[in-house]
Amino acid sequence: MGLLHKGVTILAFDETYDEQKRVQSFPHETINLKHIRHTNLFCEKEALFQIETALGRRKQKGITFLGSGNYHYVTSLLLKEAPEPFTLVLFDNHPDMDDSFEQTLLSCGSWVSYALKINPLLKRVAIIGPTSFITHRRPPQTVQIFPFNSRNLENRQRILSAIPTDTVYISIDKDVLSPAFAETNWDQGAMGRQELLSCISAILDQKQVFGIDICGEAAVSPAECFLPHAFEMVQKNDAMNAAILEVCLERRPQPALYV
Repeated sequence: MGLLHKGVTILAFDETYDEQKRVQSFPHETINLKHIRHTNLFCEKEALFQIETALGRRKQKGITFLGSGNYHYVTSLLLKEAPEPFTLVLFDNHPDMDDSFEQTLLSCGSWVSYALKINPLLKRVAIIGPTSFITHRRPPQTVQIFPFNSRNLENRQRILSAIPTDTVYISIDKDVLSPAFAETNWDQGAMGRQELLSCISAILDQKQVFGIDICGEAAVSPAECFLPHAFEMVQKNDAMNAAILEVCLERRPQPALYV
């Protein structure tokens, strides 16, 4: 069925994407969120409202780059754009289901539990790829976890059978990948590049995807970006992001459109 909208938006909480030239070569719009305080790891209600307001003004709905995994909670806002009942397919080395969070704060580790509580259209969550995970309680029946192993990933039908709805949202934290393919600021899993891309492609073939987001960047300051290790890290993440975009958009990058 494919991706419903094919716009690309970059959320600029910091300078993370400035040196990712392959991603920048795709037509996109950038939303500057650097001025919003109290957003890193934990997000206060006022900051969350400001982020949601900014997302509402974007023109390029479809694929959203969130930055570091510290901002993965933004997915819970993007899920509110669902047109009908849907399944969240989450590629992540962590289930992000900590339900012991304070009610006044939303975090990158609690947003899945939060989304299940506040979003009546979210009917199922399939979490693919964690190598180790801890939740404070047994996951609800609406959540199915596929720990990383080749059998789980090779059996695409098993994953697709865990998606009962025609409509899907895909969220990708690159910490699900082996460090050979991406470098993040969290402990990483063991998934290969082609394993991730083929899973995404299978879902796009069979389901109507109304949105995709990508996070898992390792923050590099402008002063560090030309250091050898930092430069290699940026290049690796940029290449992985571009590969995901190519699968989702079914095309090669075009000259950039800066907004």
